[in-house]
Amino acid sequence: MLSREVERKLLVEALMRDVNIYTEKTQYIPGDDVSGHVVISTDNTFTCNRIVLKVRGKEYTHYQAGKVHVSETHEQIEDDITIWEGGEIQSGDAKFEFSFKLPEDLPPNHDGAFGEIQYSIEAVVEIDRRLDPKSKITINLGPQPPPFIPEPMTSEGIRKEIEHLLVEIPTDIVRSGRGLPVRFLVRERSRINGVRIDVIKREEASCQGRNLESSKQISERSIPITEIAIDRWCEETIHEDWSSILSFEGKLISSSIVLKVVLEVGLALDPSVEFPLRLSGEKKGDDELFDSMEIDLGW
Repeated sequence: MLSREVERKLLVEALMRDVNIYTEKTQYIPGDDVSGHVVISTDNTFTCNRIVLKVRGKEYTHYQAGKVHVSETHEQIEDDITIWEGGEIQSGDAKFEFSFKLPEDLPPNHDGAFGEIQYSIEAVVEIDRRLDPKSKITINLGPQPPPFIPEPMTSEGIRKEIEHLLVEIPTDIVRSGRGLPVRFLVRERSRINGVRIDVIKREEASCQGRNLESSKQISERSIPITEIAIDRWCEETIHEDWSSILSFEGKLISSSIVLKVVLEVGLALDPSVEFPLRLSGEKKGDDELFDSMEIDLGW
């Protein structure tokens, strides 16, 4: 048993210590190198067993229905990196460098309807017979830029049809800085108010065997349909900052972009068609040998 005087001294020493983590950047993407340093500030020289950097990435989903609440967790990263093997740390400020590489297949930070994905770094100063001083910071991880997707060699577009509505798009590939033409034809029907074109970001999550889904509307455009427009092709070009709504896929959570075309007839559930979209990155390297082909459908 330690005497009260010794316990008090250890407590005072512990309170005098401060641990801080500093990184070179505040924003990362998968595959980046993370470099920085840990600073330990103390008024008292003490012996440390080692300093460990705990790199964590947690994917968490939850579901609640009435009194039932379930959750599921998947560790994207769970690495312990020893940045100092231990010894005597002198009073003042001691600096310890670190560097590690993020895996390239990590999903980005996410805070959604059914879960979240978060990343953190924790520095732990291991000391015998007392609480280990520690400090934790979060890492902001953005999405990996999408790969370049070449246009298909065929000039055929994509067509979907429901009763009274026919919709065509030239491609399901969207590129930053380019609009997406949408053609539609409305057939004769009573009480048609118009056509609405929505861009939707969809979240899908898995939680203990349950498949969950939510949608967030990014934009909408309503086009009135008059009698003169019935049985005639109409066209609208949808412009979005596609790079700001990148899709990703984790172990438990994924997101995607959907183009939804709705026939507005005043029903509780208006008929609609959906087109999942793929975001393409810029050409680089060998991709530059093949120019992106503009599809000409006579629009």
